[in-house]
Amino acid sequence: MVIFTKSLSVFVFSFCLFFLFPDNSLLAQDVKQVAVENQNQDPLSNYLIFRKNKDEVKFNEEHLQLYKDQAILAAENNNPLVASMYAEYYMKYSSEVGFIDSGHFTEFKESAEFAPLFERYSLTFSWLYFFYLFASLIGFFIFILLLLKKQKDRVATFLIGTFVFINAVFIFQIFLFLTNLKFKSPHVLYVSSVTIYLYGPLIYFYFKRITLNYTFKKWDFIHLMPTLLIVIVFAPVFLLPAQEKMNIMLDVGSFDRRPYLLFTVTTKILSLVFYGSLLLRLYIKSKKRIQLFTSVLQTWLRNMVLFVEFYVVCYIVYGVLIMQVHPNYNLLFHLQVAVIAAMVLYMGYNSYLRPNMFTNERKELKISKEKYKKSSLTPNFSEELKEKLLFLMETEKVYRKSTINLDYLAEKLDTTRHNASQVINENFNVSFFELINRYRIEETIEILKNDTEKSMNIIEVAYEVGFNNKVSFNKSFKKHLSQTPSEYIQTLRSL
Repeated sequence: MVIFTKSLSVFVFSFCLFFLFPDNSLLAQDVKQVAVENQNQDPLSNYLIFRKNKDEVKFNEEHLQLYKDQAILAAENNNPLVASMYAEYYMKYSSEVGFIDSGHFTEFKESAEFAPLFERYSLTFSWLYFFYLFASLIGFFIFILLLLKKQKDRVATFLIGTFVFINAVFIFQIFLFLTNLKFKSPHVLYVSSVTIYLYGPLIYFYFKRITLNYTFKKWDFIHLMPTLLIVIVFAPVFLLPAQEKMNIMLDVGSFDRRPYLLFTVTTKILSLVFYGSLLLRLYIKSKKRIQLFTSVLQTWLRNMVLFVEFYVVCYIVYGVLIMQVHPNYNLLFHLQVAVIAAMVLYMGYNSYLRPNMFTNERKELKISKEKYKKSSLTPNFSEELKEKLLFLMETEKVYRKSTINLDYLAEKLDTTRHNASQVINENFNVSFFELINRYRIEETIEILKNDTEKSMNIIEVAYEVGFNNKVSFNKSFKKHLSQTPSEYIQTLRSL
């Protein structure tokens, strides 16, 4: 696992260097050499890439100069219609998208003819785009945080960390495309496409790991086969030179994008529906088991399921529309991206407040199999006592009683001390005092979060929830959150 995480770190660094730095070789004067030569340079790509007829004449140097001159001349003659037409021809076939900001067309920037061109080719920013950038950066930060921090369950941490990372890459690529920074980094083309089949498996197996403590088997790697397939499909595209990728972005040249669009959208919908159904089914089947977790972890798992299922619905609607001819899908496009961004920010918020949020923090209590072998407690009676215990803890809040002990709890359950202990050990997988302190700490967290005036004394809160001394409170708090009470309060006040 250590070797793998180091390798993954190298991959992230390489990703940033390779995909995010601009390719300065894409200058208009190089197009006459690069645009045509690259078509015949890689004969293998001619067989592995969907092609369409290419209008070679428009890439000719003489035509490019003609488009440029005509655009400037029309602008000087105050003819925005003709100027916009030739300007777009020149930008698309020369790849010099900066021509729109050359100063020749500034007076027409708000006109009906040039406004779409500035939106498509000029650097564009909005609060929504900054939100996407912020969400992606938070995602990268969470990924690195999870990668470097020692967690009890490395498998669960790796699954949720990778899930966050591929979502961050997707959001960041969306940011580059919407702001037109994609023209500075043509190698970002289709980068997030190779991870579209990982969304479902990662979140499904993470959930399975948390709820069932699932151990991976060899045949589970079959879930990676679709990803391997799409890597093979897109490999020839990734190997294309930067100029060819610019042509694809500008929708010129011989590359046919339609088959790739239909393939990726259709198969991603199938993947999301399949794993979304598995996740929902697993959540429903595991509800009783989830009730044994802390309320914080229960809320986390429930919200993750809601986020994922809502995203699946949004993408299905968006995917169906995007495969139509010139659909108006702008709102749905931003909706499905915003759902992912919100999910990443939600993960960031929780990882900041609760460093151990992403793993099941239940301590494995080593109970001898012989201990309850001769117990008279039947499964049905055990379930009944568990329900009574949950009522006592969550409704009556008996843990607030500072002198509570196992005898008192057994009396409230109307059973023996031995039965009460067995119910806690077998159903909650913790000892009596661990269960009591867990509920106390959870209520402490809720009280502190709801203290909007930041005026409550932490020791007063500790006594209120049932602790009778500061030492045991601090010890339990740090064990539960990996933070001292003071550190947690500082975290809350910094938000």
